[in-house]
Amino acid sequence: MTTLLTLVALVILLIFLRSFIRMRPSDFADAEVPLRLEEYFTGRARSWGMFEDRFGRIRRQFTAETIGRWDGQVLELDQDFTYNDGETLRREWSITRREDGSYNATANDVIGSAVGMASGNALSLTYVVRLTYFGIPILVNVEDWMFLQPGGVMLTRARVSKWGVTLGRVTLVYATDF
Repeated sequence: MTTLLTLVALVILLIFLRSFIRMRPSDFADAEVPLRLEEYFTGRARSWGMFEDRFGRIRRQFTAETIGRWDGQVLELDQDFTYNDGETLRREWSITRREDGSYNATANDVIGSAVGMASGNALSLTYVVRLTYFGIPILVNVEDWMFLQPGGVMLTRARVSKWGVTLGRVTLVYATDF
């Protein structure tokens, strides 16, 4: 019984500590290059990326063409992904920036709304997306981080998870000057 209580206390402690060591957008408040999605994605962007499974194996690589339109209120993004196995995917985002610097977004395969916060050169965006795995639709959680670099390159890193277990990570590099 004592061992079980010790184990439960340890799990609770780890969950509690994790909330303090997580990265936050405010950690990047002093960055030289501020990230505003509506400025960066207005026009054309190209990206290159890969999905790495939880064991570190690269499972898929892809490119994406993104076209963004900003009307002063809403950023509309059309992303066309082409995977190395020939599969294609179109994701259509509608993104609104709030006065407090946060973002609210919807997309054709996102369940509900994505919620994000920008600070300095970083943006954190969390959402639930519907994917197909071996022909079976599944819902996964995505914790997306974007970092604008000097020169207009944006690095993106996303953690994909289900029930708190990491399934893999997505790494992307965006460029607007090509």
